[in-house]
Amino acid sequence: MTAHFVRTDTIYRDIINAPDAETRQQSYISQLIEPWQNMMQMVAGADNDNPLAGAEQWHWLLPSQLMDTPQILTDLETMDAWTIGAQALEKGMGTLSALGEKMPFDSVEGWLILADAERADPIMRGYTGGIDFMRLRLLCQYDTLTPANARALPGCVVHELNHLVRLRLFPWDMQATSVADYIIHEGIAESFAGALFGDDVLGHYVTDFDEAQIDHAREQVGKALDTTGFGIIRSYIFGDTWAKKLGLPLVGMPDYGGYAIGYRVVQAYLERTGCSIVEATGTPAKTIIAESGYF
Repeated sequence: MTAHFVRTDTIYRDIINAPDAETRQQSYISQLIEPWQNMMQMVAGADNDNPLAGAEQWHWLLPSQLMDTPQILTDLETMDAWTIGAQALEKGMGTLSALGEKMPFDSVEGWLILADAERADPIMRGYTGGIDFMRLRLLCQYDTLTPANARALPGCVVHELNHLVRLRLFPWDMQATSVADYIIHEGIAESFAGALFGDDVLGHYVTDFDEAQIDHAREQVGKALDTTGFGIIRSYIFGDTWAKKLGLPLVGMPDYGGYAIGYRVVQAYLERTGCSIVEATGTPAKTIIAESGYF
């Protein structure tokens, strides 16, 4: 098993130290944009006239913002974030090796990306994660460091790693994938993070709910488990605030309600069955839901 966590801190220092604006932009494009270009074009759409279009849409710090050391780079270097990320990725891969022949790959790459707090949405609380669907690559992206999201870094890494595995074990069909599939996709990933690093790494998207919100989200999700269509199912996962931002149907969900319910379904499944989180990673969503007894 090979887990390579890219030293993007060195890349950013190289960009910052560029002798002029043209060299800085070319270094930025070649070292940060080009590896993610295919994924950016798939998500953001092609813009042949603007090589920075994907980075702008993803709220990455741009070459013009890297003339001096940004505070987020200093903060992440101070906490030794690249070492933490590398150790988390290695631990995640080592743990998932227990899948044996089910494990769909033996090499993965992790990235830590700097984002712009002015353009980033505050609902994400200073950080987010993502994967490259076409490559065995994940990223954790920070615009502002807080005590909570600093603790969450190793969890973010292995959460996204788990996504890469499950999407290869249970490939999505944008027309047929259901609310049930999506809540378990997120619930397994966050349960994997908690299993490896404890509850301190769990994200606000599964922890910051009161009992009334959980009861409401549980009822809404429970009625929509078989719902398909990528637009509508995202409404159940991300909640009404994101649905408004993305122009999706409003279904009366609290922010990140689908994440919260997915996590609780998986936790119920693990407790009732005694199954390990690695075994659950290789288990179909319908089985997990049926045997969880949650709904």
